[in-house]
Amino acid sequence: MHFVIQSINGQVKHDFSFTLLEALEYHKWAGNSHTFELADYPRKTRDSIPVGSVEFVSECIRLNGKPTPRPRNVPKELFDFADRIIFNGAEVDVPQTEYFVKSNDIIKAPPIITRDCDNKLQSGNYQFSSLVDFVSEWRAFVWRGELVGLQNYAGDFTIFPKVARIQTMIRVYKGPCAYTLDVGIQNGKTSVVEVHDFFSCGLYGFADLQLLPLMLGGWYKEYIR
Repeated sequence: MHFVIQSINGQVKHDFSFTLLEALEYHKWAGNSHTFELADYPRKTRDSIPVGSVEFVSECIRLNGKPTPRPRNVPKELFDFADRIIFNGAEVDVPQTEYFVKSNDIIKAPPIITRDCDNKLQSGNYQFSSLVDFVSEWRAFVWRGELVGLQNYAGDFTIFPKVARIQTMIRVYKGPCAYTLDVGIQNGKTSVVEVHDFFSCGLYGFADLQLLPLMLGGWYKEYIR
């Protein structure tokens, strides 16, 4: 595989890009012939894997004639694992009480709490979630239906999620070949927070040098197809 890694003024800036470079060195040592180049600007990369910010990768995808990825947030298949009120709707469906709101149209758009928008949202599609306090949040890394990593990214790292419940979520959700599954712990329950396609996502210490290039490349090629 050939990777086009985003640079800024010729310098790599993203944590996942640094880890990818380390992984490519590992693969080179192992006899695999992955290659890469740096690029300050998006380009058509149908036969290469773009790695960089959401904007960089999304524009590369657009140049290939494909639609920009949409947020997965909490997929409907995982609503029963949310342990809170959660539903999809339009701007006219905004609740009158406090809810956490994420766009279902624009990937990684800043979330909103309804009290901060005077119960008025721009036209679009949203996911509404009742407010909860997670004492610990973890990112699960999934490759071809298997849990391959688990990293704490917020809260108390000594409070560990229930791995069996995460694995059940993975069995229930038929997602892409590579994705991240964020979970939070509230009142002893391990609850789904949201799902991300495997691009432009923080690794938080996940550094499986063997799998990382395969996961990045696998997700992109699957999406482009």
